[in-house]
Amino acid sequence: MHIQLLVLGAIATIVFLILRVKKGGLPAAVAKTCASIFFVFTGLASAFDSLPAFGSLSVGFATFNPWSFYIIGGLVCAVLGDLWLDLKYTYLENSNEFTALGMSFFLGTQVLYFVGAFNCFKWNDNASYIYASIVVGAIFALICVFGERRFLKVKFGKFKAISAVYSGVLGFVMVFTICCAISDGESQGAKLMALGEVLLWISDMILVKTYFGEGMNKKKHVLWNHILYYAAQYLIAVSIASI
Repeated sequence: MHIQLLVLGAIATIVFLILRVKKGGLPAAVAKTCASIFFVFTGLASAFDSLPAFGSLSVGFATFNPWSFYIIGGLVCAVLGDLWLDLKYTYLENSNEFTALGMSFFLGTQVLYFVGAFNCFKWNDNASYIYASIVVGAIFALICVFGERRFLKVKFGKFKAISAVYSGVLGFVMVFTICCAISDGESQGAKLMALGEVLLWISDMILVKTYFGEGMNKKKHVLWNHILYYAAQYLIAVSIASI
């Protein structure tokens, strides 16, 4: 079932991208929400596709990992983040509030992804993975605070604090999922989630330029940001089927 929903989600994403680039406004915001809801459905289907035959009483941790619902919760938070960030272009008078809300929900997404990955993937309780993740996350956060103009060529303004926190958490979770994929080389789920996190990071690097840079809010940047973003979320949603 999750494969069928993945295909439908890809179609919905293409429709959204066309509307976003050519029209924008409320129609694009609605289309974006629909495309995002499909990756939640894909995540749910991925979870239930891993269950034994319907009616079986042997559903246990070995066949279904309840921690995967934290990843689904992260997908839901991402849908809400998508909604707020797109509404900033529709209701310009509340642009700052919608931006802050969107970033807050995406921060919640990463926290939930980490809880899911921490409990679903094998990382052998290797403390060095946590330390490496913390170091990278701290570097990302410090770059936002002290190197926004020198390294990123952007100006965060009033969003500097939340940008630094989000960047640090995203870096932490990305590195941790990569470590999980390395630790458990046979886990398809860990590999898919790690790849999804890397694509999210690349997508956000483009998004930062379009939001806080000068002259970067162009159609090609918007297009690539969303292509990478939706590819990432669908990879993470499908990863649940292999947990």
